Amino acid sequence: MSTQAYYEERKATDLQVTEEEDINFPPHLHTDLELFLVRSGQFQVTVGNHTRELSAGAFAAIFPNTIHSYQCLIPGSQFTMVVCSASLLGSTLSRLIHFRPICPFLQGEDLHPDIPYAMHGLFVQSRTEPDQEVYRALVRLILARCLSLMELEPVKEPLSMDLTGSLLRYLSQNFQRPLSLELVSRELGVSKYHLSHVFSSRLHTSFPEYVNFLRLNLARELLLTTDQSILEVGLSCGFSSQRTFNRAFLAHFAMSPRQYRLRQKL
Repeated sequence: MSTQAYYEERKATDLQVTEEEDINFPPHLHTDLELFLVRSGQFQVTVGNHTRELSAGAFAAIFPNTIHSYQCLIPGSQFTMVVCSASLLGSTLSRLIHFRPICPFLQGEDLHPDIPYAMHGLFVQSRTEPDQEVYRALVRLILARCLSLMELEPVKEPLSMDLTGSLLRYLSQNFQRPLSLELVSRELGVSKYHLSHVFSSRLHTSFPEYVNFLRLNLARELLLTTDQSILEVGLSCGFSSQRTFNRAFLAHFAMSPRQYRLRQKL
Protein backbone atom coordinates (compact mmCIF):
# COMPACT_ATOMS: atom_id res chain seq x y z
CA MET A 1 0.00 0.00 0.00
CA SER A 2 1.33 3.46 -0.89
CA THR A 3 0.37 7.01 -0.22
CA GLN A 4 3.38 8.64 -1.80
CA ALA A 5 3.32 12.42 -1.84
CA TYR A 6 5.10 14.64 -4.30
CA TYR A 7 5.62 18.02 -2.66
CA GLU A 8 7.01 21.09 -4.30
CA GLU A 9 10.81 21.09 -4.06
CA ARG A 10 10.65 17.97 -1.91
CA LYS A 11 13.36 16.04 -3.72
CA ALA A 12 16.28 17.38 -5.70
CA THR A 13 15.78 15.07 -8.65
CA ASP A 14 14.55 15.55 -12.20
CA LEU A 15 12.41 12.42 -12.27
CA GLN A 16 10.38 10.41 -9.78
CA VAL A 17 8.76 7.18 -10.97
CA THR A 18 6.81 4.69 -8.94
CA GLU A 19 4.79 1.57 -9.70
CA GLU A 20 2.73 0.87 -6.61
CA GLU A 21 -0.84 0.50 -5.37
CA ASP A 22 -3.60 2.13 -3.32
CA ILE A 23 -2.67 5.81 -3.51
CA ASN A 24 -4.95 8.14 -1.54
CA PHE A 25 -3.93 11.78 -1.41
CA PRO A 26 -5.96 14.97 -0.85
CA PRO A 27 -5.82 18.04 -3.11
CA HIS A 28 -2.26 19.31 -3.60
CA LEU A 29 -0.12 20.93 -6.28
CA HIS A 30 3.49 21.41 -7.35
CA THR A 31 5.46 22.90 -10.22
CA ASP A 32 6.25 19.58 -11.94
CA LEU A 33 4.43 17.65 -14.64
CA GLU A 34 2.69 14.58 -13.21
CA LEU A 35 1.55 11.60 -15.32
CA PHE A 36 -0.70 8.90 -13.88
CA LEU A 37 -1.54 5.54 -15.46
CA VAL A 38 -3.97 3.01 -13.96
CA ARG A 39 -2.62 -0.52 -14.36
CA SER A 40 -5.43 -2.35 -12.52
CA GLY A 41 -8.43 -1.63 -10.33
CA GLN A 42 -10.01 1.81 -10.11
CA PHE A 43 -9.14 5.27 -8.81
CA GLN A 44 -11.06 8.51 -8.54
CA VAL A 45 -8.81 11.24 -9.87
CA THR A 46 -9.47 14.97 -9.69
CA VAL A 47 -7.48 17.36 -11.85
CA GLY A 48 -8.50 21.00 -11.53
CA ASN A 49 -12.28 21.06 -11.89
CA HIS A 50 -12.45 17.61 -13.51
CA THR A 51 -13.17 14.42 -11.55
CA ARG A 52 -13.36 10.98 -13.11
CA GLU A 53 -13.28 7.34 -12.05
CA LEU A 54 -10.40 5.74 -13.94
CA SER A 55 -10.06 2.02 -14.54
CA ALA A 56 -7.23 -0.11 -15.95
CA GLY A 57 -5.70 1.49 -19.03
CA ALA A 58 -6.79 5.04 -18.18
CA PHE A 59 -4.34 7.94 -18.05
CA ALA A 60 -4.27 11.44 -16.55
CA ALA A 61 -1.92 14.32 -17.35
CA ILE A 62 -1.53 16.88 -14.57
CA PHE A 63 0.10 20.07 -15.83
CA PRO A 64 2.31 22.19 -13.52
CA ASN A 65 0.52 24.26 -10.84
CA THR A 66 -2.72 22.29 -11.17
CA ILE A 67 -4.57 21.15 -8.06
CA HIS A 68 -5.12 17.38 -8.11
CA SER A 69 -6.03 14.50 -5.81
CA TYR A 70 -6.33 10.70 -5.78
CA GLN A 71 -8.67 8.23 -4.12
CA CYS A 72 -8.32 4.46 -4.47
CA LEU A 73 -11.76 2.92 -5.03
CA ILE A 74 -10.75 -0.75 -5.10
CA PRO A 75 -8.13 -2.00 -2.61
CA GLY A 76 -5.02 -3.30 -4.36
CA SER A 77 -5.49 -1.09 -7.43
CA GLN A 78 -2.16 -0.54 -9.18
CA PHE A 79 -0.75 2.56 -10.84
CA THR A 80 2.33 4.02 -12.44
CA MET A 81 3.15 7.64 -11.60
CA VAL A 82 5.78 9.82 -13.24
CA VAL A 83 6.71 13.25 -11.88
CA CYS A 84 9.19 15.18 -14.01
CA SER A 85 10.80 18.57 -13.48
CA ALA A 86 11.26 21.44 -15.90
CA SER A 87 14.70 20.20 -16.98
CA LEU A 88 13.13 17.23 -18.76
CA LEU A 89 10.41 19.20 -20.54
CA GLY A 90 12.47 21.47 -22.77
CA SER A 91 10.49 23.77 -25.06
CA THR A 92 7.25 22.03 -24.06
CA LEU A 93 7.41 23.61 -20.60
CA SER A 94 6.01 26.98 -21.71
CA ARG A 95 3.03 25.27 -23.31
CA LEU A 96 2.34 23.25 -20.17
CA ILE A 97 2.46 26.35 -17.95
CA HIS A 98 0.27 28.61 -20.07
CA PHE A 99 -2.33 26.05 -21.20
CA ARG A 100 -4.48 23.35 -19.60
CA PRO A 101 -6.29 20.36 -21.16
CA ILE A 102 -10.03 20.85 -21.46
CA CYS A 103 -10.16 17.19 -20.42
CA PRO A 104 -6.97 15.83 -18.79
CA PHE A 105 -7.95 12.14 -19.11
CA LEU A 106 -7.43 9.50 -21.80
CA GLN A 107 -8.79 5.96 -21.75
CA GLY A 108 -9.84 3.05 -23.93
CA GLU A 109 -9.03 3.45 -27.61
CA ASP A 110 -7.83 7.02 -27.03
CA LEU A 111 -4.79 5.79 -25.11
CA HIS A 112 -1.93 5.17 -27.55
CA PRO A 113 0.10 2.04 -26.62
CA ASP A 114 3.25 4.18 -26.62
CA ILE A 115 2.07 5.82 -23.38
CA PRO A 116 2.03 2.74 -21.08
CA TYR A 117 5.18 1.51 -22.86
CA ALA A 118 7.04 4.74 -22.11
CA MET A 119 5.66 5.01 -18.55
CA HIS A 120 6.98 1.56 -17.70
CA GLY A 121 10.19 2.31 -19.60
CA LEU A 122 10.82 5.30 -17.35
CA PHE A 123 10.33 3.11 -14.28
CA VAL A 124 12.76 0.45 -15.53
CA GLN A 125 15.32 2.99 -16.69
CA SER A 126 15.25 4.86 -13.38
CA ARG A 127 15.88 1.61 -11.49
CA THR A 128 18.59 0.20 -13.76
CA GLU A 129 20.51 2.78 -15.81
CA PRO A 130 19.53 6.37 -14.94
CA ASP A 131 20.02 8.43 -18.09
CA GLN A 132 18.73 11.97 -18.59
CA GLU A 133 18.65 11.66 -22.38
CA VAL A 134 16.56 8.50 -22.22
CA TYR A 135 14.25 10.16 -19.70
CA ARG A 136 13.76 13.15 -22.02
CA ALA A 137 13.06 10.91 -25.01
CA LEU A 138 10.44 8.85 -23.18
CA VAL A 139 8.76 11.92 -21.64
CA ARG A 140 8.65 13.57 -25.08
CA LEU A 141 7.05 10.43 -26.49
CA ILE A 142 4.34 10.43 -23.83
CA LEU A 143 3.63 14.14 -24.33
CA ALA A 144 3.58 13.82 -28.11
CA ARG A 145 0.98 11.05 -27.91
CA CYS A 146 -1.27 12.59 -25.27
CA LEU A 147 -1.12 16.24 -26.38
CA SER A 148 -2.13 15.26 -29.91
CA LEU A 149 -5.41 14.00 -28.40
CA MET A 150 -6.02 16.68 -25.76
CA GLU A 151 -7.59 20.00 -26.65
CA LEU A 152 -5.87 22.78 -24.71
CA GLU A 153 -7.18 26.12 -23.48
CA PRO A 154 -5.25 29.12 -22.12
CA VAL A 155 -4.84 29.47 -18.36
CA LYS A 156 -7.33 32.22 -17.52
CA GLU A 157 -5.64 33.74 -14.48
CA PRO A 158 -2.32 33.42 -12.66
CA LEU A 159 -2.04 30.97 -9.81
CA SER A 160 -1.30 33.82 -7.39
CA MET A 161 -4.96 34.88 -7.69
CA ASP A 162 -6.23 31.48 -6.60
CA LEU A 163 -6.44 31.31 -2.79
CA THR A 164 -6.76 27.52 -2.76
CA GLY A 165 -3.64 27.17 -4.87
CA SER A 166 -1.72 29.63 -2.72
CA LEU A 167 -2.84 27.78 0.42
CA LEU A 168 -1.77 24.37 -0.88
CA ARG A 169 1.58 25.69 -2.05
CA TYR A 170 2.21 27.33 1.31
CA LEU A 171 1.36 24.16 3.24
CA SER A 172 3.43 21.93 0.95
CA GLN A 173 6.47 24.12 1.68
CA ASN A 174 5.86 24.67 5.40
CA PHE A 175 4.07 21.66 6.87
CA GLN A 176 7.19 20.61 8.80
CA ARG A 177 7.09 23.86 10.78
CA PRO A 178 4.78 24.54 13.75
CA LEU A 179 1.55 25.74 12.11
CA SER A 180 -1.80 27.09 13.16
CA LEU A 181 -4.77 28.37 11.19
CA GLU A 182 -4.13 31.82 12.65
CA LEU A 183 -0.49 31.79 11.50
CA VAL A 184 -1.33 30.62 7.97
CA SER A 185 -4.14 33.20 7.66
CA ARG A 186 -1.68 35.98 8.59
CA GLU A 187 0.92 34.70 6.13
CA LEU A 188 -1.63 34.62 3.29
CA GLY A 189 -3.35 37.85 4.29
CA VAL A 190 -6.87 36.45 4.70
CA SER A 191 -9.11 35.73 7.67
CA LYS A 192 -8.93 32.36 9.39
CA TYR A 193 -12.68 31.98 8.82
CA HIS A 194 -12.12 32.35 5.09
CA LEU A 195 -9.42 29.67 5.20
CA SER A 196 -11.68 27.36 7.23
CA HIS A 197 -14.29 27.73 4.50
CA VAL A 198 -11.73 26.78 1.83
CA PHE A 199 -10.88 23.61 3.75
CA SER A 200 -14.50 22.60 4.29
CA SER A 201 -15.97 23.57 0.91
CA ARG A 202 -13.11 22.94 -1.53
CA LEU A 203 -10.78 20.47 0.17
CA HIS A 204 -13.46 18.58 2.16
CA THR A 205 -11.26 18.28 5.23
CA SER A 206 -10.09 20.39 8.15
CA PHE A 207 -6.86 22.31 8.64
CA PRO A 208 -5.37 19.92 11.26
CA GLU A 209 -6.39 16.83 9.26
CA TYR A 210 -4.76 18.13 6.10
CA VAL A 211 -1.52 19.17 7.81
CA ASN A 212 -1.37 15.83 9.65
CA PHE A 213 -1.82 13.99 6.36
CA LEU A 214 1.19 15.79 4.85
CA ARG A 215 3.29 15.11 7.93
CA LEU A 216 2.32 11.45 8.17
CA ASN A 217 3.04 10.88 4.50
CA LEU A 218 6.58 12.18 4.90
CA ALA A 219 7.00 10.25 8.16
CA ARG A 220 6.01 7.05 6.42
CA GLU A 221 8.70 7.57 3.81
CA LEU A 222 11.38 8.46 6.36
CA LEU A 223 10.60 5.33 8.38
CA LEU A 224 11.34 3.23 5.31
CA THR A 225 14.28 5.10 3.82
CA THR A 226 16.30 6.38 6.79
CA ASP A 227 17.75 5.11 10.05
CA GLN A 228 16.35 8.04 12.03
CA SER A 229 14.82 7.16 15.38
CA ILE A 230 11.05 7.31 15.81
CA LEU A 231 11.46 10.56 17.76
CA GLU A 232 13.70 12.09 15.09
CA VAL A 233 11.22 11.18 12.33
CA GLY A 234 8.29 12.67 14.22
CA LEU A 235 10.07 15.92 15.06
CA SER A 236 11.47 16.37 11.53
CA CYS A 237 7.95 16.01 10.09
CA GLY A 238 6.51 18.70 12.34
CA PHE A 239 5.07 16.79 15.29
CA SER A 240 5.70 18.38 18.68
CA SER A 241 6.53 15.12 20.50
CA GLN A 242 6.90 11.39 19.98
CA ARG A 243 3.64 10.83 21.83
CA THR A 244 1.75 13.14 19.45
CA PHE A 245 3.41 11.48 16.46
CA ASN A 246 2.62 7.95 17.68
CA ARG A 247 -1.01 8.83 18.36
CA ALA A 248 -1.54 10.43 14.93
CA PHE A 249 0.26 7.61 13.10
CA LEU A 250 -1.73 4.92 14.91
CA ALA A 251 -5.02 6.67 14.17
CA HIS A 252 -4.22 6.97 10.47
CA PHE A 253 -2.40 3.70 9.67
CA ALA A 254 -3.82 1.44 12.43
CA MET A 255 -0.32 0.62 13.67
CA SER A 256 2.47 2.43 15.47
CA PRO A 257 5.47 3.89 13.60
CA ARG A 258 7.68 1.17 15.08
CA GLN A 259 5.28 -1.58 13.97
CA TYR A 260 5.09 -0.06 10.49
CA ARG A 261 8.88 0.04 10.12
CA LEU A 262 9.30 -3.56 11.32
CA ARG A 263 6.45 -4.85 9.14
CA GLN A 264 7.90 -3.31 5.98
CA LYS A 265 11.30 -4.90 6.62
CA LEU A 266 9.91 -8.44 6.83
